[in-house]
Amino acid sequence: MHNIKFNYLTELCSRYQQDKFFIEEIPLSILSKANKRFNVSNNEEVVAFLDCTIFGLGKIGVCFTDKGLRWKNLSGELGNIEWTEFGKVNQITVQNNVEVHFDNRKACLIGGGNTYPIPLFIELLTSIRDFLNEYSYELLVKPHNVSSSVTYNDLMNISTLFEKYEEAFEPNNGLLVNQHIPSDLKKKIIKYFNLQPNKEIVAFLCTFPLKKTDGIIIGENGIYFRETFISLYYPWYVFRTLPLYLSEDELNIGKDNIFHLTHAKMEGTEILLFLKKLQEYANSAYENVPDVVDLDAANTKI
Repeated sequence: MHNIKFNYLTELCSRYQQDKFFIEEIPLSILSKANKRFNVSNNEEVVAFLDCTIFGLGKIGVCFTDKGLRWKNLSGELGNIEWTEFGKVNQITVQNNVEVHFDNRKACLIGGGNTYPIPLFIELLTSIRDFLNEYSYELLVKPHNVSSSVTYNDLMNISTLFEKYEEAFEPNNGLLVNQHIPSDLKKKIIKYFNLQPNKEIVAFLCTFPLKKTDGIIIGENGIYFRETFISLYYPWYVFRTLPLYLSEDELNIGKDNIFHLTHAKMEGTEILLFLKKLQEYANSAYENVPDVVDLDAANTKI
């Protein structure tokens, strides 16, 4: 058993994740400059960041902190709203296809080089606003210490069930577990997935052998998906109830994230079964963690 920390704001943002919307695993190059670029104070914690630049440099975008929203638009205009005030917003609308308005106030701009769907952004903000109305700001951002029984060995054992590895040959289904991941490949995927060097990698499933670094990382803290134009991370307590389904050679993850399996050596149905087994395990490991999907039950437990 070990303890994890989570809050409902993190979980809500995680469920609306798409490419360039970072939750928890925010690149240090972006996080280190958030104070200067977005007027994030030293006593604020950045929970999530939506990058609105074309090349992912993080110079403009929207910060979700434990205090509220902070944003910087393409014009250089800075803005913010505290969660306590955001809960009082009646209408969250879009004008001119890119302008997000809170009641009659123009706020952040979503568009230009950003590919995050504006309707999804509005849905996320509405979910947070509704949570604030139904419960409280305190419950939204309160850190909870909960027990988790997720272990490296258990994740490794599950992954090994799906691995087909022959030491004398290349692995025939693209899944490498634990020490079967060559050190040079591990360095490449750590860089490609933008992971911190100390992150524990349990297994790596390559979904594009020609490129070698596209695929899925099973980590002790959560699961990562990475290919061109897709970069996703879900902690295990979020992944346990995440929608997953297969459509031909495409894996649909969460809020309509399409992950391509056309070139994967492992069959799509086998990949889905592997992920479902990991979800079952995460469900059992986090059975005592309140789930934002069931807000009434969550509010009762706390």
